[in-house]
Amino acid sequence: MEPSAIGNSELITQVNRRLVLQAVRTLQPTYRAEVSRRTNLNPATVTGIVNDLLQMRLLKEVSGETKAPGPSGGRPPMLLELNSAARRILAIDLEPNILRVALVGLNLNIVDYREKVVNRWSQPATVIKQIVQLAEDILGNDNKRRIYGIGLSLPGLIDRDLGILIGSTNMPRWRNVPIRDMLAKKLGQTPKVERTVHLAALHEDWTDTTGELNTKLVLALRTGIGMSLISRGELYLGAGGFEGEVGHTVVDLNGPQCECGNRGCLETFVSTDAINQKVKLAIENGKCQAVSEALADGEILRPELIYGLARDGNEDCAEIVREVGYYVGLAAANLVNLLAPDKLILCGSIDLADELILEAIQEQVQLRSLPQLRDHLKIQLSSALEKSPLLGAAVLVVRDLFELPRLSTYTTSAALPSTDY
Repeated sequence: MEPSAIGNSELITQVNRRLVLQAVRTLQPTYRAEVSRRTNLNPATVTGIVNDLLQMRLLKEVSGETKAPGPSGGRPPMLLELNSAARRILAIDLEPNILRVALVGLNLNIVDYREKVVNRWSQPATVIKQIVQLAEDILGNDNKRRIYGIGLSLPGLIDRDLGILIGSTNMPRWRNVPIRDMLAKKLGQTPKVERTVHLAALHEDWTDTTGELNTKLVLALRTGIGMSLISRGELYLGAGGFEGEVGHTVVDLNGPQCECGNRGCLETFVSTDAINQKVKLAIENGKCQAVSEALADGEILRPELIYGLARDGNEDCAEIVREVGYYVGLAAANLVNLLAPDKLILCGSIDLADELILEAIQEQVQLRSLPQLRDHLKIQLSSALEKSPLLGAAVLVVRDLFELPRLSTYTTSAALPSTDY
């Protein structure tokens, strides 16, 4: 047989396997017959592939007794699910003020989770040491040996090819830091890296099992604010990877000085520092007494505290949250007019005041976007909220098992990874 024929045969095998895996992932728990129907593969082919995947432990069978009985009225056939325990991914999310590390299963279930408040003014070496410590605490000797891959979520501008954090306005001492290689040396595996807001979008698209090829606009409100656009399953990436910097669009020409050098950037109204400054000013003016009491009890001043008090009915904090929602809503309305998305998804630490901030954003979108664009728009909170980028980092790794090989670059190395740990 000619080499090209062998290559084509291998390619077909990989495509079919990944079609079956993807079908099970999006339909689970599901029957073999349904997989056959959705993939247009004949039942015998599906049976053979499923048997291989069961042997590889990527799939597992579960009882179908809770479903309808089989066609003959007898015992229902077994259902198929991903075997979440077959792979473990180390997910790392570096936010300027918070470090999150998790051990994640194949179904994006969090097996173990740690977080730590970090100082955004710290030297990179100090923070990287903290990352390694949290990772090793989670992994131990056994999990470190079994880990399938590492995904790393980074704020600011990155060089994806080299794994370098070029810079972040919210982490002033991080300039051209080769964080991927630094972590690879300490953890024994080379992480896959991507920008935080893009990983939030990747997670939202991965967990959307409707099969609809729509356009999702994701706004991530964290230490700063970022934007990502994913259309028909493809992530929009700008020239040099410098995209999504909605936080540095100007909303007030006479506004406060931003760390990027401009005045009146969106981030100067909605960032962690901006919110903290609003609270401090309110306290000086005799407001936000509940915040003062919480700080006296040892709480740390951060947006989560303000959001939580606002949710619990504190009007001074609710006023601050509504102002944040107003500015985010202005940006959202402009983006809706510009990009006409099907969905606008909000993520970040806003879950503590979800309805309050969501209403403020929806009000501005309703007032300021074109009727033809907003009428079909769905505005919603992310299913994972502040953990969206963390889980997106896991998706960055695990999707290699499911994505179809690209025909122009296919080689035999595109085969499904070995099941040996």
